[in-house]
Amino acid sequence: MKKIFKAIPALVVALAMVACTEGYQYTPAEPEAVKPFVTADLTAPRNLDVDGSNILVPFVRTSADGDLTVNLYLDDPTGLFSLVNSTITFPSGETTANAEVAYSYDALDASSTYSFAVGIASTENLSEYLPAALPISCKKAWQNLGICQFYDDWWVGGPYEKVLLKAPDGSETYRLMEPWTKDECDAAGMTFVSQLPYLEFYIDEEGIITYAERLDMGFTYSGMTCHMLHPTARGDAESAAENTIVAENVLQFCWYPIVNYNPSTGGFSWWGVTAYAYLSLPGGPDLSELLGL
Repeated sequence: MKKIFKAIPALVVALAMVACTEGYQYTPAEPEAVKPFVTADLTAPRNLDVDGSNILVPFVRTSADGDLTVNLYLDDPTGLFSLVNSTITFPSGETTANAEVAYSYDALDASSTYSFAVGIASTENLSEYLPAALPISCKKAWQNLGICQFYDDWWVGGPYEKVLLKAPDGSETYRLMEPWTKDECDAAGMTFVSQLPYLEFYIDEEGIITYAERLDMGFTYSGMTCHMLHPTARGDAESAAENTIVAENVLQFCWYPIVNYNPSTGGFSWWGVTAYAYLSLPGGPDLSELLGL
């Protein structure tokens, strides 16, 4: 009898182990279908200086398989910004696509900062773990007017294509970007030292052009630093008046080409003559034809 009672606990444990094993058998679930998600590209710049060009807002997707088109939305409290297209399309094999935002440059205030957001409206392509929209903050920058032509008849020649900017405050103040580059200086036999970022000038109501009294041009000639000196620095009103609009969309600059300017004494060396440069505004005539180069 004692042997029977001793065997009962062992039997109960064995039955329990069988019951547990049968109750917790694992059956794997069917795999969920892979779903492509679209998200804002958070590595993209969010604080922008806008120059009149449309704003590109980048998005990325998690799969490059097939073409994918998703709907967009734009949240703009000012009403100054708008989507060029209400959708973006990812071509097959591509994981990035840009939304394009348009605006009126002239309607923007130069002292204000504007904020808006562009996001994905197609909920079937959204993930609760990924950002659907990219917030953008922007300020009015110098307006990119496009490509112009610049010819310098004393130092570097040309004409060369340049970018022309206009001041965001609406004044007739302009910047000719990188007027003399290293490649241009090398081709002209000058020794490039540093890049002059821009030549800034102003056109008044009479069409007269003014700019800095003296500019270091960023290169040397036969070891001598080269500069442009405005004629007003020597009281030469007649030559200063030659800084003007000489034809439709064509500006003329008249300056003294000088070398080895000494900032301590104001002294310099020069050839005793004035030199000229010409700028054809974007859409203006070809300077090679106009000047017979």
